[in-house]
Amino acid sequence: MGFVCEGCNYFIGNTCFSLPSKIQHMSHPHHPLKLTWYADFQNGNLKCPGCQNYTNDSSARAYCCTECNFFIDRFCASAPKILTVEDVSYKLSYSFPFKHEKAVIKCNRCSDKVVTKDSMLYYNLERDETLHVSCALIKESGIDSETRSNLSVQRLNELRIAD
Repeated sequence: MGFVCEGCNYFIGNTCFSLPSKIQHMSHPHHPLKLTWYADFQNGNLKCPGCQNYTNDSSARAYCCTECNFFIDRFCASAPKILTVEDVSYKLSYSFPFKHEKAVIKCNRCSDKVVTKDSMLYYNLERDETLHVSCALIKESGIDSETRSNLSVQRLNELRIAD
């Protein structure tokens, strides 16, 4: 389901159509972020602070600040401040919670290293557990992929700012 322009053969699905065009996000509090296609963002090879993926899918959408060469994947931008995974609550951090920590931190789900400089992560202080944002969102308690996509749109609309 979605919308099509027959004149230019352009299609946009319901999910992308429902995304806000501008948001204010705590990962980049200095400027609003504008929804764009990866292909439209001229400076490639930028890492998303949430999933740590590079801009490589020209058909995907992300929120960008061209002034600062910053982008965040639309799913990572929708990450909630508190997330419950298998009855454990994790708090979203926009940098590593312990400033002078030198240890290698591993994700409690995938066991890969969690990049701690200029990245977002989920952390549970009581259990001393860390999750990549993408791993946490995949494991979000009791949510199927369609519900997760709808919830992502809802969360992003809560960050919407006027055009």
